[in-house]
Amino acid sequence: MLPPFLVHRCALVLGLMLVLSACATSSRGLARQGAEPDYCVPAQSLRDDSVRGLDTEAPLPESPGLQARFTRQDLLLAHAAGVLVPLEALARLAPGADTRAQRDALLRDIELRLLLFSTTLSSVSAELECEARRTAQMASLLDAKETRRQTLLTVSSIVVGALTTTVTAISNDDRANDIIDITGGAVGAGLGLAALFSSPSLDFEHPRNLLADIWRQPAHSADFPASLWFVLSHKDFSNEQRYAIRHNVRARWIASGYVEETGGDAPYFGRGGRYTLDALQTRANMLGELQAAVRLIHQNLQVLLTKLVTVSTHGD
Repeated sequence: MLPPFLVHRCALVLGLMLVLSACATSSRGLARQGAEPDYCVPAQSLRDDSVRGLDTEAPLPESPGLQARFTRQDLLLAHAAGVLVPLEALARLAPGADTRAQRDALLRDIELRLLLFSTTLSSVSAELECEARRTAQMASLLDAKETRRQTLLTVSSIVVGALTTTVTAISNDDRANDIIDITGGAVGAGLGLAALFSSPSLDFEHPRNLLADIWRQPAHSADFPASLWFVLSHKDFSNEQRYAIRHNVRARWIASGYVEETGGDAPYFGRGGRYTLDALQTRANMLGELQAAVRLIHQNLQVLLTKLVTVSTHGD
């Protein structure tokens, strides 16, 4: 027969194991590891006033000289990059040695502006990649913590079963055995339910959120550079030229099941909130898709630069 105090201690140990297993779900340590919400934000924010507030509905100026050499998409990209005016001036120059100095000056101006646009694409792409990696890192940490918690719950369940069996085997007190069996069963059930229904989460902040404007589709963006937002907002830059790139990215998010059509209140599009593991992985995927869309604009820029090289080489 077991002494009453030993029975009570066994019950207390079993209860403590359940409490400690539940405490393993705390995510405050992980939240501190992700406590740099501005880590990916550019140290300096620079706006180009010359291209601020570009209107996607405004018609391009008529220029037969340019339209003979460049496609509409080329000219729209030149407009976004701020090189349409010097490009028109270049097209009006007559070929010859007496205009070479003017031609070279215009080409340098065009090259610098296109370089600025290229670095704008790279800068936004780098910020998106940084934010995606930061999000994925927090997802990995939360996943590792959940794995450790599941292991602890499994080990605890085994220990509870073994302890319950051992104590009842050496005890001849039926009343004590009943207490231990009930306590052990309750603790084991609690551990099983904790493993089955747990949903680990953490607070994750992102005050500057490039996903927000893609979701809300404003005419002008406060976070994206105006030149890039013009390209993302103009349907001529998409493959089918039916909808803008930003519209297609948003539509892919919905089609992929990342967010519902009415999911504007999701934490992805605000300044942050409580994220589960799945939500963190979803945010990382959304950032990756947006980054790919931004990077692909380099292809349009490459086409325009190739044509400019031909113009400068032949002196047309």
